Amino acid sequence: MSHTDPQPAGGEPLSNHLEWLEPQDVDLVFKPGPLDKLFASVVRTRRSTRAIAAASLEQVAQIVRETLKADFVGYGEKQGRRLKSVLSAGAIHPVKAVILRRDNRPIVYDDGRDLFLSVQVRDHSAYISFFQTCESVLPEAEGHWVALFADCRNVRRLYANHESLAWRDAGAVIQMMALMAEDHEMAFCPLGVLGGEIIKALLPETPDIIPVGVVALGKRAEG
Repeated sequence: MSHTDPQPAGGEPLSNHLEWLEPQDVDLVFKPGPLDKLFASVVRTRRSTRAIAAASLEQVAQIVRETLKADFVGYGEKQGRRLKSVLSAGAIHPVKAVILRRDNRPIVYDDGRDLFLSVQVRDHSAYISFFQTCESVLPEAEGHWVALFADCRNVRRLYANHESLAWRDAGAVIQMMALMAEDHEMAFCPLGVLGGEIIKALLPETPDIIPVGVVALGKRAEG
């Protein structure tokens, strides 16, 4: 398969606003993370786990936040750029996350404002289809699903062949989230599906928002 590296396109970044339906702030209280693990230990002991028990929303949200939190958000000439713990091929960090469980409103992490928002579902059939897909892949997972999607608007305006950057960044996010989960002694498993149904379920149709993966996150099942 041929590959074309992205090149600067000279465009100006746009607003990062997304049209969620009925967004509401969610107040979560996070516990301090572990401090005594060596990085080499986290890397070497990390393993994907298919049997996953349910964890609290706060536990799952903390992994998402520590992975995607922006330490710097650019404005003016640096509009659209972010500094995070996750490596980004273009400094735009287009990958976002939605935390999902059946019978609960979806929880979106706003990495620009460092806020969690509960949002309403637009398309319930697509929403149900998303869960059916995830559960068919990991029927033993009782944790939360974290759907990852890339907001390509700024990446597209700044780079030609921008899709390459979005996919590289998605891989970096999944890797970092796996390490964060291991550090917090949580169970983590990437599903190998894109989760495109969740985009249709939650956002107005647009070619600039693309699904880039789904992971399962929760407690380590006993036994």
